[in-house]
Amino acid sequence: MTHDVVALLENRPTMRGMTRALVHADPGARVRTVAEGAVVEMRDDSGRLLAAAQAGQRLSGLDEVRRLLGGGDAVVWRSGAGTDPARTPLPERPWWVEARGGELGADGTGTGTDADTDTADMARRFAAALVAQFGGYIWEAKPRLRRDDPLLLGTTDHPAVSLSTERVAVAVQDRPVVPLSPWIIDAVAGQGREQRAFQLVTPPEARLTHELAALLQNPMARWVVRASDGTYYDGLFGAPLVWHQDAGFVRDPERASDRAVHPLFRRKDDTLVDHLVLDLKMLHSADSELRVGGEVELLAGALAGSAPALWGTSEPAPLVWDRDKLTELVRKRAPRGSRVVFLGPHGGARPFSGSLRVERVAEGVKESVTLAVAYPAGTEPDLSAVRGLVEELGTGGSLQSLNVHRRRGRADLTRAASYSGALVPVGLALGAEGVHRVGGLDHATAAPVPPVRIGPRLTPTLWYAIGDGTDPGARRQLRGLISHLRPKKTESAD
Repeated sequence: MTHDVVALLENRPTMRGMTRALVHADPGARVRTVAEGAVVEMRDDSGRLLAAAQAGQRLSGLDEVRRLLGGGDAVVWRSGAGTDPARTPLPERPWWVEARGGELGADGTGTGTDADTDTADMARRFAAALVAQFGGYIWEAKPRLRRDDPLLLGTTDHPAVSLSTERVAVAVQDRPVVPLSPWIIDAVAGQGREQRAFQLVTPPEARLTHELAALLQNPMARWVVRASDGTYYDGLFGAPLVWHQDAGFVRDPERASDRAVHPLFRRKDDTLVDHLVLDLKMLHSADSELRVGGEVELLAGALAGSAPALWGTSEPAPLVWDRDKLTELVRKRAPRGSRVVFLGPHGGARPFSGSLRVERVAEGVKESVTLAVAYPAGTEPDLSAVRGLVEELGTGGSLQSLNVHRRRGRADLTRAASYSGALVPVGLALGAEGVHRVGGLDHATAAPVPPVRIGPRLTPTLWYAIGDGTDPGARRQLRGLISHLRPKKTESAD
């Protein structure tokens, strides 16, 4: 199990200062930098990883602090005797430095009660030493997970992974809101290269950010929730889980046939609101003048009434939205693909969050956008705006497909480990290029859901309106439509 501590610093932390703080945390440990200086590690004489810290990143404001660390379940204090946290404000643009250490016993896998091996306390001492040098605050979460299961304790050679087998890597996060952090992104990518699945364990009170929840819907990933009685269940689907020595947490074989869900997953939340969830794919010509992110602004403006406020390669998202800088990043990384997250203004009337992936393909430049928008309680999503989006997206000839769904969820877009309802389809759009991919116009217009033709007669955009997103039976209609649009030996339209 890892224990996370965040230092919110007033001044930029230097590498020398980071190293000095790590030495202060444990003078006997060996300190080294990895990932081209992006991570600083502490190891013991045997080479075992004790704690690690990421290089500081400057936030553009306090919105991400409030989103990811705010709430009564967090402890925030300012270093320095006699300082009143209530009267001393946070830095307006803090430097975020995140450190983590395992909770180990004398045998390397214990409870963390042995002071000589309590690396969680090392992370605290490191953060305190940073604040003493650069000013600021320290944050850590109130513990919720019971420390009585050896499966959740211990450490591996990766700062985010507590346990690994031949087939799975397990990370444990005991914090109120779990973000799509650089730690997790690196762990998922690295374990994937080793053909290992990734599983994240949290307490039942924890919530995932929208982007992390989306990542864990991958077949090679799972959100595992440990209840206070020691049982486990799937945080996205509620299935009771048990430990398998090779495959990690798997569905309880004794209950695999009855579609049982854990009692905690049945918790009812009366505060849920409507979400619209969109999945857009565009294919642009490879042009030196191409600026990416335009479709992100179009979708967000039409459905949420605002352009994105922040973006970054992980969470917290530190940068003010800027298409020029986004395009610069994408070009710098080419021909490798780039994936970024973006967020709406903190406290906006219609919060939104999403991701953008840009890839160089043989046909040009592919942009894939996911977007989730939360609507205020008692407010219906404006589905007429979706039709307008389809018309505008289809104008330039770059639209491949647009899937639109509706669901219930939390107003802040975080995902709780309880049932909130399934995605229900609203409609599917195919641009001219997408129509060609599924077998041509005649085949696409003969679908079981009659499409609306938009634009030029010979190369129209097709909008398959399925419903208003409230009838679960619409999922059968979508399956029938997708089955028709998926010709043999042809890539799927969705």
